[in-house]
Amino acid sequence: MPWRRIGTAVMDVLIGDGCAACGMPGPPLCDACAGGMPEVGPRGCARCGHPWATPRPSCPQCIAGIAHARQALRYDPPVPEVVRALKDSRRRLLAHPLAGLMAQHLDPPPRGAVLVPIPLAPQRHADRGFNQAALLADALGRTWGTPVSDCLERAPGAGTQRGSRATARHAQVQGAFMAPGEVPLDAVLVDDVVTTGATLTAAARALRRAGCARVGAVSLARVVLAGGRTRVG
Repeated sequence: MPWRRIGTAVMDVLIGDGCAACGMPGPPLCDACAGGMPEVGPRGCARCGHPWATPRPSCPQCIAGIAHARQALRYDPPVPEVVRALKDSRRRLLAHPLAGLMAQHLDPPPRGAVLVPIPLAPQRHADRGFNQAALLADALGRTWGTPVSDCLERAPGAGTQRGSRATARHAQVQGAFMAPGEVPLDAVLVDDVVTTGATLTAAARALRRAGCARVGAVSLARVVLAGGRTRVG
C-alpha cells in the first residue's frame, strides 16, 4: 500500500473531524444526520429510479446503457458537504456509513451479479490516496454478500468531469474506460454521485464491448433539479 494511503488512513483514525454534516464531535457521520439525509423519494421510473410522481417503466431521464439504476439519496444538503469531506478532505472513514445508507435504501443486486466500482484517473487516485467508489463497493459487497471486481480501468489520457457542464461531461468520457481483462456477465456499477449519467454510460459501454451482457448501477446520490428533472442527457 502506498505511503500516502497509509498516512491518510492513520490520520482518519487519530484525528477525525466529527460529523461531516453537522460538525459535532464523534463519528464521521452522526446518527441524527444519517437519519435525516434527503432520500430520492418514490421511485416513479422502474428503470432508472427517477422520482416521478406517477409510476412508469422508463423515462427521459434513464441513463443510456444502464438496464437498472438506483440511488439512495438526493444530492441536496448536507449530502454535497459529506461527499466533499470524503473526497476532498480524504475522510475515508465516511465510506462505511455512506455505504450503510446505500444498503438501507437500495435492494441488493440479483444473485450472480458483481459490483464494479467506477475507477478514478490514475493521477487523481494517487493524489487522493483511495477511490471512493471502490470503498463504497467493498463495503456494499460485504453487507450484501456480493463479489466486487476491479475489471474497469481508466483509459490513458482520460480526464476528469468534475465541475464540467452536461454537454462537456458526455464528450469528456467518450472512450474514457477500458476493460482489458475478464468481465462479469452481470455487472452493477458503483459510483458516488450521478449528475448527467455520462460516466455510467461510458463505463457500461466499455463493459459491454468486453463481453458483459447486462449492466446496472447503484449510486449514493443523484442530482435532481427543480420540478423533478435531472441533468441526464
